[in-house]
Amino acid sequence: VQTCALPIYEQLPEVPDGEFLFGVNPVLAALKQRRRRMYRLLVQDSIDLKKRKDGAAVALVQKLAVERGVPVFETDKGRLNNYCGNRPHQGIVLQADPLEYEPMARMPPPPEPVAGARMPLWLALDEVGDPMNLGALLRSAHFLGVDGVLVSEKNSAPLTPVVSKASSGACEIMRVHATRNLPKTLNSAAEQGWAVVGAALEDSVAPSELSRTKPTVLVMGSEGAGLRLSCAARARSSYASPAEAQATRTTRSTRST
Repeated sequence: VQTCALPIYEQLPEVPDGEFLFGVNPVLAALKQRRRRMYRLLVQDSIDLKKRKDGAAVALVQKLAVERGVPVFETDKGRLNNYCGNRPHQGIVLQADPLEYEPMARMPPPPEPVAGARMPLWLALDEVGDPMNLGALLRSAHFLGVDGVLVSEKNSAPLTPVVSKASSGACEIMRVHATRNLPKTLNSAAEQGWAVVGAALEDSVAPSELSRTKPTVLVMGSEGAGLRLSCAARARSSYASPAEAQATRTTRSTRST
């Protein structure tokens, strides 16, 4: 792979646009998906691929960058630290345009049921503002095969490089949609035949008790406040994970003693 090595005292060519995506998996996913306009790939000059378990992935990142016509520069770790705010970049940083949410006012109509086929499942996130939490949710959603993700446009974390890193690159692959009025969108989804289920502790059931015969939208709230009342009111039922239920029982038991 042809790279341009720069001495520490030299300045990289100025590229005013974009943001700095960091980490092997996010950058690799971005290069594969080609959803961003990419300006340059920065590689730590001290990387020894033979000593890294992810050496093949790092080599693939550089190979894809060259194939995509993205300039590749070698530079020192200090510069990379500055570009990504001292976050764990693994020696790989891509300068590229940011990802944006895709607008969605209404959920798509649920498909006609097919014998033996799995019912679709969407994840709706109500004002999840922490980028690490958003990234973790997107990573889990992608791994578990969720069919779509919808967030509230207001008070949700944008799709920043921190979100991409926390998602291990999942947000580069998944199309994440946003609606200006999540309660209204959930209400229209229920009218179309989606089962809208909210994550809550009060008046909830175990996940195993939920119906698996209907297309479902699982709604989760923010880190501190949980679901807003306007969103919870649209849910036809509520569920709590075993861990959440156990934590609540433990808290109540501790308070009673």
